[in-house]
Amino acid sequence: MKLDHIGFVVEKIDEFVEVLRAMGLPPATRPVPDHDKKVNASFIPVGVKDEIYLEVLEPLDERSAVHNFLRRTGGGLHHLCFEVDDIAKASRDLEEKGFKMVSPPADCGAYDENLKRSCAGVTRISFFLLPNRLLVELVEKGR
Repeated sequence: MKLDHIGFVVEKIDEFVEVLRAMGLPPATRPVPDHDKKVNASFIPVGVKDEIYLEVLEPLDERSAVHNFLRRTGGGLHHLCFEVDDIAKASRDLEEKGFKMVSPPADCGAYDENLKRSCAGVTRISFFLLPNRLLVELVEKGR
């Protein structure tokens, strides 16, 4: 597994990105809606060769996957995302080890659109809750 991004939930992407820009971080991608998860997502490259990102999420409405998290906590660090080669296998392995699957592997074309990735296959993601309540996302990038 390789760290792909660190996810933050915020009320307004533009305001959060401006603070990070004032700190000297590079520009963020334009927010792209993921209608399945009901979020807008933007990425800021922070790693060597732009291979690690901060993902900034804002809910589109009350049905959003992150709306309750924002209401309950006020936002902030939401999840860590790790890239895997085979999401089905990695997801099975984590389940066999007793980790709780929150969201099974599903297509996430918004990831590719946001990072302007052209690929033959669609990126897939899944989410797991670790015993310490840390949310972990797995991503298998479309090739």
